[in-house]
Amino acid sequence: MYRRIFPYLLIVLIFWGFVSCHSQKVNQSSTERLYKKDNNELQAEFCLYHVNDSVSRLYYSFSNEPLVYKRNDTSAYFFSNVRLVAMTSPEDNLSLLLDTTAILIRDRQKDVLVTTLKGSVDIVLRAGKKYHVDIRIDDLNKHTRYTHSVYGDKTSKDTRQNFLVKDQAGEVHFTSYYKSGETVQLFSERNTERLFNVDYFDQEFRLSPPPFSQEPLARKTYQPDSSFSVYDSGGFLQLTLPREGFCHVKTNEQTREGITFFVFENSYPGIKNSGQMIQATRYIMAKREYDACINAANQKEAIDKFWIDLGGSRERGTELIRKYYGRVQDANKLFVSYQEGWKTDRGMIYIVFGAPNRVNKRRNGEVWIYGEPGNVSSTVFTFIKVQNPFSDNDYALERNEIFKMPWYQAVDMWRQGRVYLDN
Repeated sequence: MYRRIFPYLLIVLIFWGFVSCHSQKVNQSSTERLYKKDNNELQAEFCLYHVNDSVSRLYYSFSNEPLVYKRNDTSAYFFSNVRLVAMTSPEDNLSLLLDTTAILIRDRQKDVLVTTLKGSVDIVLRAGKKYHVDIRIDDLNKHTRYTHSVYGDKTSKDTRQNFLVKDQAGEVHFTSYYKSGETVQLFSERNTERLFNVDYFDQEFRLSPPPFSQEPLARKTYQPDSSFSVYDSGGFLQLTLPREGFCHVKTNEQTREGITFFVFENSYPGIKNSGQMIQATRYIMAKREYDACINAANQKEAIDKFWIDLGGSRERGTELIRKYYGRVQDANKLFVSYQEGWKTDRGMIYIVFGAPNRVNKRRNGEVWIYGEPGNVSSTVFTFIKVQNPFSDNDYALERNEIFKMPWYQAVDMWRQGRVYLDN
C-alpha cells in the first residue's frame, strides 16, 4: 500500500515545492546595480504622471556625458544610440509583466558636449491599482545597461502622480525637493477643482539610530503647523514655496493624499557648511567627538582635523571627505522623503556600508544584501515601505541586535582611514 501511494505523494510534494518557490519569486525583483556608482553615472531622473484613467506618462532626464557617440555612416556627425525600456508589473505580483514599452533615443553630438537628454513615453496603467515600473536604459554603442525603477500609484485621483510640476520656464521638475521662495506650477488633467488646500509642516527630524537600536522610532504624524488655500488659475496652480519645511497640496479637505514639496537648504542635496558636515558625520563619530566638533569655535577647523586624524595625512583626509560626503549627497538624492535622505534608514546604511551587492525589491519594501545571496556570513537589511501621504520613498529598517557586529566593523574601517565597500 505504501509503495503504491509513495509515487503520488512524491509528485504532490514536488508540485507544492514548485508552487512555494514560485510564490516567493512573484513578489520580488532583483538587481545588482540599483544604487551603485556606475549605475548612477547617467544621473537619470524620472517622473510618472497620470494623464487619464488608462494612460500615464513617464518623463525622463539623463546626462549624455557617459554615452558613446558614433558615426552611423560616412557623414561628419556622431550620434548616441540609446534604448529606453519600461516594463510594468502590478505591485503585488512583480513577476507578472503587464506591458512593455520601448523607445530609441538618438542624439546628434553638438558643440556643447555635455548636455541633458529629456523626453517622455506613454505607458499603459489602469486606474485603481498600484504598479512597479522597471526601467532599462541601454547604451547600444557602449553595450552598457543602466537600471532604475519607479513606483506607480493610480488608486485615486488625489495621489501625487496626478500632478505634473513645472518651473516658471515650463520645464518638468523631477525631484521632490525645492528651494525656499521657488515658484512652481502644478498641472492635473484628472483634477479640475478650482480650489486646493495646502498644509504646511515646519518640523525638524532626527537622524536614524544604529541598525541594532531597540528604541522606539518616532514616525511622522499628520499635524500641520498651518493651512491655507490656493486657486487654480488659467489651467494650472501656481505656488511660491515658503521657508524650510514642506507643503502638502490636497484636492479637498476630506483626503490626506496629495503632492508634497520638501523645502531644504538651498545647497541641497549637497552639504553647505561645516555644521552640516559635522551633523552628517555623527554615524561614525563618538559622542564626545561630535560634541567637541559641534561646539567648536571654528567648526571647519574641527571637522577637517577629525578627517585628517583618521586619514593620517591631509591628502588622505581630503580623499575620505570626498568619499564620505559624496555618499551623503547620493543619499540625499536617492532616499529623500519628508526628511533629508542622509537622515533616513536607507541613507544611514548607504553612507556607512556603501551600495549593497544586491537589492531585492518586494511589494512592501526592499532587501539589501552585502555579500553573496544565501551566504550565512552576508549581512542582510530589510526595509519595510511605510505608507504615508507625503512620500512614496519612505522605508523603515527592521532593526535587530545581530547588526551590532557588522555595524561596528564598518564604522571601525572608516575610523582606520579606509572607505568601506567603495562601490
